[in-house]
Amino acid sequence: MERTENPTDTTTTAPSDTVTAGAAPAAAAPPVASPGGAPPPAATTDASASATLPASESPDAAGAPAAAAAPAPDAGATVAAAAASAPAGVEQQAPAQPAPTPPPTSAAPPAKTKGVADIVFLVDVTGSMAPIIDALRRNIESFIDSLGAGDANNAPPVKDWRGKVVGYRDIETDRDWLVDNPFVRDAVALKAQLAALRAEGGGDEPESLLDALYKLATMEASPKGAQAEDPRKWRYRSDAARVVVVFTDASFRETMSIPEAKGGSLQDVANVVMANRIILSLFAPNMEGYDRLSQIDKSEWEAIEYPGLNPQEALQKFTADPANFRNTLKQLAASVSKSAATVAL
Repeated sequence: MERTENPTDTTTTAPSDTVTAGAAPAAAAPPVASPGGAPPPAATTDASASATLPASESPDAAGAPAAAAAPAPDAGATVAAAAASAPAGVEQQAPAQPAPTPPPTSAAPPAKTKGVADIVFLVDVTGSMAPIIDALRRNIESFIDSLGAGDANNAPPVKDWRGKVVGYRDIETDRDWLVDNPFVRDAVALKAQLAALRAEGGGDEPESLLDALYKLATMEASPKGAQAEDPRKWRYRSDAARVVVVFTDASFRETMSIPEAKGGSLQDVANVVMANRIILSLFAPNMEGYDRLSQIDKSEWEAIEYPGLNPQEALQKFTADPANFRNTLKQLAASVSKSAATVAL
């Protein structure tokens, strides 16, 4: 088995909390401070250059053009003249200088919310997935316990989590292709959601994973500062990390069919996943499509394969060993824990 990850986050801040049309525009760069705070010194003029013209050479005021304006008096010459005409013994005051411009202050670092996560288990619920769903139901408590305790790799505990289970099939052949649930806060309720899933339908491969991911990524979010939580919405993105964990044994359709993204591709899914800060973790066959999905920022992929076994048999073998699968879920919990620190935007 091979696990790959793409830890670098190069996403662009979305203009609103849920973005449905690709990555958000980049934030404007902060204003650049001008070098130095004091204004430049005033230019000076030699006092000799301001000598008065003789009366014979002065222009006739009546004949001067109306638009002509007298030159502005030179500041240096005016000061010098004032000093010369002042009575003896009177101390002269220097002209007041403008106060220097204070240097720009740096913005305070953004606040962080740590140890908070909204987690969605996105599970393929076509006919071959019954053993995997059952294994998840039996072992989900190991995942929850590890979330709250951290682990030996110094993963911080997730002090506040919500989870839910979403099932998907083939939108082209199944009327009820998407099975949604509200967010819950305890392992018993999460196990009940898993137990209610029915592995059926799907027809032939591929399945509609891209459609399901698009719907989850663009799911409505609560507004910033909301006092009450909505179990049908993400929390505001700076209030909780958003994690989607995929379990599947099949390939996916390359073109979406849902009305809001009809004809869209994997790139459209990548855009909304990044714009809405979704952390993606994939447990899927070793197929080229999942390799491309794993290139999305902050995505991980556990390629499930065994020599001589097809993808369905491989995932069943992977989840059939209780000790091994519990350890996998603990590692997943550690990964979620490390991601559950989001910067306020």
